[in-house]
Amino acid sequence: MFKLLLHLLFGSVFVYAGAVKAWDPGLFLMDVRSFDLLPDPYAAWLAMFLPWLEIFSGLAVITGVLRKGGLLVLNASLLAFLVAIGISWYRGIDIQCGCFGSSEASSNYVELIVRDVVLLALGLYLQMKGGQKITSPPSSSPVV
Repeated sequence: MFKLLLHLLFGSVFVYAGAVKAWDPGLFLMDVRSFDLLPDPYAAWLAMFLPWLEIFSGLAVITGVLRKGGLLVLNASLLAFLVAIGISWYRGIDIQCGCFGSSEASSNYVELIVRDVVLLALGLYLQMKGGQKITSPPSSSPVV
């Protein structure tokens, strides 16, 4: 039951984050551009594609349909986000994260990194433990 709640929590975070971005892809494109990592049209493609990838991967984690694939995609995405945030911080760029909708204020790098590391730890835990099945104890009936 606890593992099911963790899957629900982890998947819901990404369904919500993806839905907020998909609601206004133009605003999310501005956030993607603030990282100054991808030129257009690649930044625009990412802004259109990433929200739906998060939504469908989050739903896979929640429903259990293609759960392992959803976890793999979301964990890889978290690693990519951490790299992008780290590069931007190193370069001294004032980014607008856009992770859960756009904000007018600049992002707090430490807060973003801590949040993504916590999510990645949860995602990796679910990836490693998610495939384990609960087995019933062996029956005590004799084999004939």
